[in-house]
Amino acid sequence: MLEGEAGTPQVEVPAVAEAPAPVVDGPKEGEEAGQSTATPKYPGWTGQLSKEQLADIQARVAKDPKALEELPKGLSDLYASYAALKASTVGALKRPAPDAPKEVWDQFYQELGRPESAEGYTLEKPNIPSGMRYNDAAEKWFRERALARGLTQEQAAGFFADWNANQEAQYAQTQMSKKAEAKAALDALRAEWKDGFEDKWEGMRQAYLQFVPGGDTGPFFKKIQAYGLDNDPDFIRVFKNIYERIGPPKLRVPSTEGGGTDQKPGFKFNVDGKGRKD
Repeated sequence: MLEGEAGTPQVEVPAVAEAPAPVVDGPKEGEEAGQSTATPKYPGWTGQLSKEQLADIQARVAKDPKALEELPKGLSDLYASYAALKASTVGALKRPAPDAPKEVWDQFYQELGRPESAEGYTLEKPNIPSGMRYNDAAEKWFRERALARGLTQEQAAGFFADWNANQEAQYAQTQMSKKAEAKAALDALRAEWKDGFEDKWEGMRQAYLQFVPGGDTGPFFKKIQAYGLDNDPDFIRVFKNIYERIGPPKLRVPSTEGGGTDQKPGFKFNVDGKGRKD
């Protein structure tokens, strides 16, 4: 402390600094640009909430200010919201726990609309396209799985129809692909064999008839078709080469013993000493 001439203590008063001029159109103190520091006004009923409940509402409003406008304005609005929610949950089914007994799950599924048995589903059989067949065992399997998975009648019937439609579409696509492959194979062989195509194609067919059990309509040929080999140029060339090596079949008149015989004249294929059909 300083002391004056007369001994009276003198207090040094600091100079008052002038406050800086506010920035024109700038944010107010404690406020970021584009935000307001005004305290949201919550409905009166929120004062009766617990701290955790009020904090939850405040967090929602802080995240989205529009949430404040969505709150019920008074007790009447609050009760109306409660009544609407209650009405929407009346009769609602409660999903059983994952480890609940089978009887509990069965009751739950039946209340949803599942039949009591697999035979209880009404499934409409599709029209069978040419070349396809209906698998009754597959239908039985589908019914059992639908029941086990708790599908309702509507769900099972819809899925059953979708499955059959998809199978039909895939079959049609497969047939189109086979036709395209067959045409491509013929085109390739026609280009390769040129004027000799008809003779060589017939030779290939003759080889089929002689060496493939049942010919081109037997079960073995169906296996060939299943693997797509009937449209494979390399596979066709194999039988064409076989035919070229064995030559065309030769017809022989069967011999008879003596003059009078009961044997009727005719032709048949014989196997010569080389093990070859003639």
